[in-house]
Amino acid sequence: MPILSPCRRALAAALLLAMTLLAALAGTGYGPPVWSAGLAAWVAGALLWSQLAPAQKRLALILAGAGAIAFGFTLARGGSPNLIGLLTQNTALLGMLAAVSFLRLLRPPETGSAGLPQGRAALWRTLLAVHVLGAVINLAAVFLIAERIGPDGKPRPAQAMALVRAFLAAALWSPFFAATAVALTYAPGASPLGLAASGMALAVVLLWLAGRDIERASGKRAADFVGYPMRAEALRVPAVLAALVASGHWLVPDWTALAVISLASLAVVCVVVLAQQGPRAGGRALYCHVHDRLPGMSGELVLFLSAAVFATGLRALMESGGLWLPLSGFGVTEAALLLALMILLAALGIHAVITIAMASAWLTPLHPEPTLLALVFVQSWAIGLAAGPMSGIHLALQGRYGLSSSRLARGNLRYCLQAYVVAVVWLAVVGSLLDAPLLPTWG
Repeated sequence: MPILSPCRRALAAALLLAMTLLAALAGTGYGPPVWSAGLAAWVAGALLWSQLAPAQKRLALILAGAGAIAFGFTLARGGSPNLIGLLTQNTALLGMLAAVSFLRLLRPPETGSAGLPQGRAALWRTLLAVHVLGAVINLAAVFLIAERIGPDGKPRPAQAMALVRAFLAAALWSPFFAATAVALTYAPGASPLGLAASGMALAVVLLWLAGRDIERASGKRAADFVGYPMRAEALRVPAVLAALVASGHWLVPDWTALAVISLASLAVVCVVVLAQQGPRAGGRALYCHVHDRLPGMSGELVLFLSAAVFATGLRALMESGGLWLPLSGFGVTEAALLLALMILLAALGIHAVITIAMASAWLTPLHPEPTLLALVFVQSWAIGLAAGPMSGIHLALQGRYGLSSSRLARGNLRYCLQAYVVAVVWLAVVGSLLDAPLLPTWG
């Protein structure tokens, strides 16, 4: 992998910081147009292209190429595609992902050097710990807990599966999770608070399913499970963040959800880091994150930019009448079938971002109930990635600890089937509250 020159890396970092701030300000309605953030993102992506892995480059070229072909067919049919979507489609989402990446600077309080808890209670405390902390500091929480509870810093398979399931369940509700940002982007009009409330209720059930399945698989009701010593003080920062986001939605309803999340994340990180480390050390930590970590998100950056080309082209083709749609409505039954298809594609290795972009463009002419559609998207993320050997969390555990991603995915299959059944039941409940039809409507 080529090493970027210091000047090129510094320029890319500055552009990504500009993208983050411009996207957040655009979401408040008082900043520059969102396409300015998109322009910064595209230039940064071009600068960072050389450091992508070959597989990442291939995927980006495939997505962008498919979008370009869709644009071509649209023009051939006499359509007029909205090219500004290339600069706006995923820009707010990318800004939010960059903003919440700063949360990695927040570390859970030390748990001390006392012996680790063991048994059923330890299993449930570990599930809660990785779920709550992972909802805020993302994958960093998985690594922190895995290295704390695993023998010689390497988690056992049962421990790894508990971490994967509980972490991914946070995708159902956490505003700091990429899944929520993607869902709100591709289901415009969805209620952020409605999605969080419905997702959190389902997450509680999935955590119970995850723990019960591990207990049964152990044969000893998890008597030998070594877990994480969760402390109440570890919940302080997540609680403050959640309160800020909820208050922001209430106090400034005209701001977009992603803008509220981005600004709340940046504000909390700046205050906590500067208060804990002092102005000099804290400022240095923030600078190092901008200079070192933001360019490190090149894979996500290029993926979402190429997905923007794909989604914009596919949507233009749909609007020109270029694709057949066998449905005339979108209700609970269609949502359940879509969820099954998306989980299957995730298990086969197709990234959730791709399937979400496809589903959004395909279903746009039906004007689906946005919160119901967003719920399907986060469910596919929480369940599908647990079944996919090529999902990011499985590959991360394989690369860091030598665990087999295929074995982890196979170990999650029974849990995923149970989770799908529960998710469909919950779709029916939420659909009834949103007045979505239960039975299918075929076109």
